[in-house]
Order: sequence, then C-alpha cells, then structure tokens
Amino acid sequence: MHGNITGIDISTEHITAVRTASGLKGRRILACARVPMADGSLEDALRSLAGSMDLRNDTCLVTVPEAHVSFRNVPMPFRDGRKIRQALPFEMENMLPSPVEDLLIDFIATDHHAESGVLAALVRKEFISNYLVALQSIGIDPEVLEVRGTSLTSWILNQAGTPENILVLEIGAKRYSLILCLNGRISLIRSFISVSVPSPENPEDMDSFFRSLCIAVQNTVHAFASRTGMPDRPEKIYFTGEGARDPISGDLLSRFLDIPAEPIDVSQDKKVRMEENIARDWSPALMNGALSLALRNTGKEGGFNLRRDEFGTEGRYQSIRKAIPKFALFLFLILSFLVADMVIDYHLLKKEYRTLDQEITTIFRQTLPQVTRIVDPVQQLRVSVEQMKRSSASGPAAGPVDTVLELLQEISNRIPPSIAVEVHRMVVDPETIRISGRTDAFNEVDRIKNDLATAKRFGPVNITSANLDHSGNKIQFEITIDRKP
Repeated sequence: MHGNITGIDISTEHITAVRTASGLKGRRILACARVPMADGSLEDALRSLAGSMDLRNDTCLVTVPEAHVSFRNVPMPFRDGRKIRQALPFEMENMLPSPVEDLLIDFIATDHHAESGVLAALVRKEFISNYLVALQSIGIDPEVLEVRGTSLTSWILNQAGTPENILVLEIGAKRYSLILCLNGRISLIRSFISVSVPSPENPEDMDSFFRSLCIAVQNTVHAFASRTGMPDRPEKIYFTGEGARDPISGDLLSRFLDIPAEPIDVSQDKKVRMEENIARDWSPALMNGALSLALRNTGKEGGFNLRRDEFGTEGRYQSIRKAIPKFALFLFLILSFLVADMVIDYHLLKKEYRTLDQEITTIFRQTLPQVTRIVDPVQQLRVSVEQMKRSSASGPAAGPVDTVLELLQEISNRIPPSIAVEVHRMVVDPETIRISGRTDAFNEVDRIKNDLATAKRFGPVNITSANLDHSGNKIQFEITIDRKP
C-alpha cells in the first residue's frame, strides 16, 4: 500500500494508533497516540484520538476488541475457501447461541495434521454496524476490520527464526488473550477477563498474578491439544501488553510455563524507521498491536477481515453502481441533443452556402455575360481580372505608371533647398498633380514652377493662384502639374 497508513488498535480499555508513511526503504512512523476508553465510551475516545492526529485522508486498518468476538474451531471436509465460506454457517448453526443470520463470520485455515479445519470468528452484525458508524463519524472508513492480536501474530510468524509452534500472549489491564500457533498457522484464539495488573513494586503480587495467568493458559492449551491430538507444548512464548512492561514478566512466564519467553518489539523490524521525537514516547508493549496492523497489507495475510458482506468496502460503491444506468441515460440524451444540433447546423450551413453560390453565379453572369460555361465562378473572375490588368498595362493607351512615392521624390528633388516651402496639400490624379502650400515671396513661387517644369515626366506647370495669406507675411499658392503619359 502507498500513502499514509494508520493502524488503530482498539481494546476494551484503550485506543492505540500508529500513523506511518510508505517509502522506498519501508515504512516511516509519523505519529503515535494512546487514548483511554473512559467508561467504555468508544465515541468519546475516538473524538479524543481525532483531536490528537488527523486520520481522514489515511488508509486505516482497525481492530475489533476480542471481547466482542467468538471463536470456533470447525472441522471441514475440504480446503477450498469458497466452499468453506458457503458451508461454514450450516456447519456452525447447532453450536451458535444466536441465529446465524445475525452474525458476521470470517475464518482462517488452521491446517492441522489430524484433520482439516478452520478457525471461525463470529461477531454480531449489529455491533459491526454501530462500530463502523462510530468510526465514520470522525472520518475513518477502515479498509480492514481485524481481530485484535492476529496481525501481531502474523508479523511474528513472518520473522526469521520464529518457531512453527508458538504462543502469543497479550496481557492487558482487564483482559488477556492468547493465540496458539501450530505449524506456522494461527490455530486457537481465546480471551479471558483478568484481575488488575499488579504493581511492579510488589513482587508477591506479580508472582501471584502470573501464576494464575499461566495456569489458565496451560489449561486452555492442554484442553485444545487433547481434543485435536496436537502437542501441548509450544516451543516459545511471545508476549506484549500493559502487563508485560515489567522486566521480570518474561522470567515469570518462563518459570511457570517452562517455555522460553521473549517480549515483542515490532519497531525493531528492519522495514520500519522511527524519528527521534517519536522514539522518546514509544512503548513497544503498548504500541506493538497498532504498528503491526499498520504493517499489514489489506490482503488477508493469514488474519481475519470482518469488513465483508453488507459491510464490505465495495458497499461504498453500491450507490455509484446504481446511479450508472441513470448517468448513462443522461449522457445518451446529451449526446443525442449534440448530434441533433450538429445535423441542424450542417443543413443550415449547407442551405446558406447554396444561396451564396447562387448569388456569386448571378454576379458572375452580370460581370462576364460572354462566358457561358461556369465551373468555379470565383476563380474564373480572378483570372479575368488578372487578364484585364495585364492587357491594360501593356496596351498603347496606358496612362502614367509612376507611383506616388516616385512623384514625391521627383517634386522634392526639383524644389531648391534654399526655398522655404510648406506643402499643405497634394492631390495626385491620373492626369494632373495639384500642390497647395506657402512660401516667403512671389518670386519663389515662380522659381518652384520653373524648376518643376524641367522634369521630363511632367508636362506644363501652371500657377493656379498666388496670394498673401491672412497674416500678410507668407504667400499662399497652388500649382498644377500636367502628367505625361
């Protein structure tokens, strides 16, 4: 899994959460929190947890307290998971205290030597419904609902050097649970109510507490082994929980059970990195369950997932699936309207083009009545205009071809630089050029006329008018130049 992944371990006494982020080198712990379950109120504890860390955009995996789960070891004549899931409710119906329809059932294969069998976990559907409502009220929609302890046990079984037959103990303040693993598989889960964890300062209380705990463990394991024909001595004990934080816990367990005992520390996993600020507040005995849950993939991995049937994650998309036909109909209508609009636009444009073609043809016939065969009127008009231009330019009646710039240059070159003249207006016609302006004296008007008359491209040059302007200091004049063809 990628992104932020949070394991939320919920017991009857506390909620423990460990938030992690995926990286190339494994998982990095971002935050951890432990909230007491005051008066057993799950909603209040969840709100307190939400206040300490934002989990709304994380992938969350949550445990269900073992006190709300019943376990049954059921022999099955086959190993196919689909067949087991179909047959399991009928096999268990006679051993259940309530109708099977009211229960949510999941299972794991125990793979015993003596018989093929499964370990089934049963939870009331009403509890799961209320449980999810409480989680979703603070923005947590878990991908997995796991039974407490199974993700931690799966992590232990996956570690190098772990024996195949082990016993995992989780010692809480009010409850303790044991998980027996045989042949590398979880085979038995039991949970018990216990007295309060004794004070470490009183060795006699510690001794009495662990003695009674170990007797219950021995009796449970022995009863299971007698019924199944399996060896009743696990090779090693792994322990964790609030009651296992004292350094002498391991020695007491080893002495009373006569089996080597080792504390669990999931944070020692090579794939886990922990920042220094997290390490200061880290307690392996309290955080193991939540961290092992965060390291669990959403696949089954040998554990349970009570997020199934009507509570499955796929149920979140049921409303989308139901809306697909309506959305498809809506999309079909929109596409139909778009196609209809395109068809109408096409016909309107085609009609408009036909009208324009008729108008162009009419103009063509009025302009070139001698042409009887019309193929492309626009192109034929262009060709005719070009032909007219060429014939007009090469014919004997061609007029002056000087450009306005050339005429301006000729006039500027002919006027002496010593004469101060202001040209106000110049009109160039095909046959004449008219220049209006002002200068200082009448003789300068004559000089301008005479100098312009010497140009070879000009014909006769005449002074049309020459008068004093309103100020009486300047001569206002107009000269007309005939253009040579």
